[in-house]
Amino acid sequence: MTRRQELLVFGAVAVVAVVAGLLLLVRPKQQAVAEARADQRGAVAESQSLRDQITALEALKAKQDVLRREVRQARGEFPATPALPALLDALKDSADQAGVDLTSVAPAPPKPSTTAPGLAEISVSVNVTGGYFEVQDYLSRLEDLVKGTDPDRVPPRSLLVRAVNLSSGGASSGTGGSTATAPASGSASPSELQASITLVTFQLPRAASAGGPAGTQAG
Repeated sequence: MTRRQELLVFGAVAVVAVVAGLLLLVRPKQQAVAEARADQRGAVAESQSLRDQITALEALKAKQDVLRREVRQARGEFPATPALPALLDALKDSADQAGVDLTSVAPAPPKPSTTAPGLAEISVSVNVTGGYFEVQDYLSRLEDLVKGTDPDRVPPRSLLVRAVNLSSGGASSGTGGSTATAPASGSASPSELQASITLVTFQLPRAASAGGPAGTQAG
């Protein structure tokens, strides 16, 4: 090999070595740049997500009064306990507004609901006396009790009427499959009816217990 060829070979080797060295230096830089760009894109996406959350929170803030009312209503409709005193107040209010006499209220123990899965239900037997139209009005008020009779004093309550049995003297007529009949009162007028009503109210299931609430007499 001539001196010229040796120089050419040496030059080629030197170029290859320089290029290899540059590649070793450039590749980590390129990787770092790619990682930095990926981090930048991630930061931009996270920033956009945060802006979207802020926008959503600002929208909720504008509706906070409405949302608070809805939360209070939901807590009344589906309380964490049977809340029997509030239920009795609601039943009494509806009876007073309908013009019937509420004579007794007897709730049963809470149990898993077959009507509203995910909730517990309390079956309640209610007895009232009054005229036909007054009793009919009372039943309508029970179905609409979720709207509340006096929300500032008694929370709205979700109720479902299951059965109604009417009696006047010795005669009785029932709806909803109920066979129980309210006892006749000797002081009742011929036009006065006695209604035995079976209804259910709901509560959050975690509060349902094996021990049942006792019956309540309403005068």
